[in-house]
Amino acid sequence: MEKGPDYIVEITPEAEIYYLQLLDYLYRTHSKDSADKKADKILDMAMSLDHNPYRGRIDEKLSFLGKDHRFLIYQYTSRKSIKIIYFIDEQAKKVFVTDFFGSEMDEKKIPDRNK
Repeated sequence: MEKGPDYIVEITPEAEIYYLQLLDYLYRTHSKDSADKKADKILDMAMSLDHNPYRGRIDEKLSFLGKDHRFLIYQYTSRKSIKIIYFIDEQAKKVFVTDFFGSEMDEKKIPDRNK
């Protein structure tokens, strides 16, 4: 028998906006089929945090927030990737995805996007 999820994954309203912006970019720069697959894989990776959220590395740039933000990397071309940023609320058994950040963006924007 398969075990159920250990955590509930919640995508914050801000992260939803960032995901939609990412989709806009993918659909403008890739074929529809390619963008569809990448969009699904990115969301699947985020939702897979329900079983082992501690597998992501701690994001030191966000340590000032005191939530031990972590991230996973989804590599969608040889040079481009998406950083899925999240934190874990152990008491509530929830994972909050706070950002979908493209590697071509300025990393200095990450702290402002994840407050």
